[in-house]
Amino acid sequence: MENNKKKGFTLTEILVVIVIIGIVLTIAIPSVVIIRKRINNRLYEEKKHLILVAAELYGKDKGLVTDSIITIDRLLETKYINPDLKTGEKGCSNEHGCIVDPTTNEIINNTELLLKKNNTDVVAVWNGQIASTSSRDIIDTVKEALSCPATVTASSPCLYPADATNNYIYISGVMWRIVGIYNIDSTEVVKLITDDTITWEAE
Repeated sequence: MENNKKKGFTLTEILVVIVIIGIVLTIAIPSVVIIRKRINNRLYEEKKHLILVAAELYGKDKGLVTDSIITIDRLLETKYINPDLKTGEKGCSNEHGCIVDPTTNEIINNTELLLKKNNTDVVAVWNGQIASTSSRDIIDTVKEALSCPATVTASSPCLYPADATNNYIYISGVMWRIVGIYNIDSTEVVKLITDDTITWEAE
């Protein structure tokens, strides 16, 4: 008589499968988290770039004559950027909608942007990042790169050569070219300039 009984898995086989699945999950989950974090960081950098471009357009359209500070909410209000969330969605109570930092899921409407004015050009930078960027650190970095003396004097500024190709530093969403370090009124000042000829002096 033919035996129709099917052989099932043994307890040992089931345990082996569970262990293998556990190992796969242990390897896969951290990788997924890291990849997701990288994607969010990239999305945030792209979003910041678009916000800065919108802020520059805003500054030019408004005909700014001096350096000014605006908020992301101002760009929402004037329709220079579109909100990530509409009013009432996921805790957004702002009447103009909300912009969200994808790395933290925080609403960043009140983040300040600095519009720097020079002639007909406007360059936007993240004001909060400028505040958190130590000018002393920038000066020390430039000094080390140029082998400047411990103290730069008024009569002997420490400058990059005119043909230098490595004198760039990325601050507040903008690539700045370092001109050098000056001593102005007994204070060391690092002078930065963008390709749009906007200058920033930090002391």
